[in-house]
Amino acid sequence: MERLGIFGGTFAPPHMGHVRAAEAFLRAVNPAGCEDRLRLLVMPTATPPHKQKAAGDTPEDRLRMCRAAFGSLPDTEVSDYEIRQGGISYTVLTLEHFAAEERELWLLCGSDMFLTLDRWYRSEDILRLARIAGISRGTEEFRVLDRKRAEYEERTGKPVLLLRDEPFPLSSTEIRRRIGAGEDLCGLLPPGVIDIVRRDHLYESETIHEDYLS
Repeated sequence: MERLGIFGGTFAPPHMGHVRAAEAFLRAVNPAGCEDRLRLLVMPTATPPHKQKAAGDTPEDRLRMCRAAFGSLPDTEVSDYEIRQGGISYTVLTLEHFAAEERELWLLCGSDMFLTLDRWYRSEDILRLARIAGISRGTEEFRVLDRKRAEYEERTGKPVLLLRDEPFPLSSTEIRRRIGAGEDLCGLLPPGVIDIVRRDHLYESETIHEDYLS
């Protein structure tokens, strides 16, 4: 059976926390010697349903930055599916598109997404269609995530993967603020993303919306 993971998000911009989350997930599901390797699709949204769009980028910009950030990861590709679809990107519709009888779907969620997944549009169908993997950013107590993991397992009858990662306390919102302030980005963004941000002057003069917290 084919195994396919989906890691969706706004990625505005994709930062080292996102990259490390993908790496940690792949280490867990594709251990050394694994023959039935999972393929991970990084899926930047067109328009997120739960966030207000900030000025300073386009979906095409975010797609280019994702390719620069994730392009060298093994078993990983960046998908433009949601951007090509346009409009609001609902996770459940993406899962339905990629669902197949001989395919096991996984959904990789950061901690904020993991804690609110049961309030998303058609959340019951999301939990039915995909196995869930959550990863801690290291900025909240792990036991809060573990309680939610147990809740999802009780509701679905399926194991939920919960991973710890090295702390990465900065959100994309804070990174955009630092870009606008002209601060150093080394260690926060992959080098290829820094090149795109600086070359194309992304986020340098945008107004940051407090609820745009990818």
